[in-house]
Amino acid sequence: MSAQSKKRTVVENGDGGIDMALAASIANSEDLGPIIRHTFETGKPEALLHHLRNIVKKKEVEIEELCKLHYEEFILAVDELRGVLVDADELKGMLSTENFRLQEVASDLLLKIEELLELYSIKKNVTEATQTLKICIQVSNLCITCNRHVSEGRFYPALKTLDLIEKDYLHSIPMKAFRKVIEKQIPTMKLYIEKKVCSEFNNWLVHIRSTARQIGQLAIGQAAAARQRDEEMRARQREAEEQSRSVVSDCVYTLHTENSDEDSVLEFDLTPVYRAYHIHTCLGIGEKFREYYYKNRLMQLNLDLQISTAQPFLESHQPFFAQIAGFFIVEDRVLRTAGGLLLESQVETIWETAIGKMTSILEEQFARMDTASHLLLIKDFVTLLGATLTRYGYRVTSLLEILDNSRDKYHDLLLSDALLFFRARCLSNRAVLH
Repeated sequence: MSAQSKKRTVVENGDGGIDMALAASIANSEDLGPIIRHTFETGKPEALLHHLRNIVKKKEVEIEELCKLHYEEFILAVDELRGVLVDADELKGMLSTENFRLQEVASDLLLKIEELLELYSIKKNVTEATQTLKICIQVSNLCITCNRHVSEGRFYPALKTLDLIEKDYLHSIPMKAFRKVIEKQIPTMKLYIEKKVCSEFNNWLVHIRSTARQIGQLAIGQAAAARQRDEEMRARQREAEEQSRSVVSDCVYTLHTENSDEDSVLEFDLTPVYRAYHIHTCLGIGEKFREYYYKNRLMQLNLDLQISTAQPFLESHQPFFAQIAGFFIVEDRVLRTAGGLLLESQVETIWETAIGKMTSILEEQFARMDTASHLLLIKDFVTLLGATLTRYGYRVTSLLEILDNSRDKYHDLLLSDALLFFRARCLSNRAVLH
């Protein structure tokens, strides 16, 4: 209801209407502001107060009547509430007593639980420490094993041990300081092993160059012995054929030849080469060692191909060619047994270099020769050199061509020597006659 409608209702109904309007508004929980404002505007606030008192009296009467109807139930509810309060006090006391007893009983238990938790923490720490020490002890034992292998010169087992530490144990080491020490030492140890095998290989380079001449001389000696046996066998065959023609046909002659022992095997140690190459391969730098080997051997060959100027070629040619023969016998063995250290193309390259240098030297020296016997001596040794290296698969066509080309030179020197000999004999005979 709006304020204007309420005003009209109050005006139309008079004092009795105000009483009813107030009662209705209060019952409906409506706003009493318009009624109060209208009352003060009309100058009758006392009437409003009177009506309000009447309404209060009516409500009090209603409340009193309502209480008279339900007072017994209210008293019972209050009594029940008091009983609940007593029960609550008793329950509170019981709870307090039980709580006190529980605290007494649980205090020791709490102490035990705290001790148990502390023991669990200690156990966890001890377990972690034990595992840490176990791993560290295993790594330390592997390090000791690696050091022992290195001190004994067993580099491959040492590298395998280092790989085992690096792949299986390094990342699981819980102690950071210890792990850093191991991480730092592994490359250092690998570098030490590399330097050690390189040092052994360098010593082998020096040794094999000093023994290459002996190897070459032995191989050339074997070729000379084989040629001698062939010549003796052919001579015996011719002798047997002549004897068979001079006797009756029903006689049978048998040619007995001695079974010559096989050529002794040329022995030289390639173990440092095999080991150095294998260790470098395990370190992942096999190509580096292949280049290092080829470079150093090529340098040695270039030194070997320099003829001595301190003595005549007639005196130095045998050591010179024996040194080269020994060099290429070693290279052939390395090519066949070192598992890819040398390529066949590399050996062919250095052989072409060597044979080119040897043919050049022979051409120059043959041009300087003035004695047929000297020329024949050198040609014979070069022939044995060619036969020796042919057995190892090297092509010596260029050397043989040089020997063939020197045939005219040999004939000229032989003729010159014969003329000198004839003149000398003539002069000696003439001196005797006079």
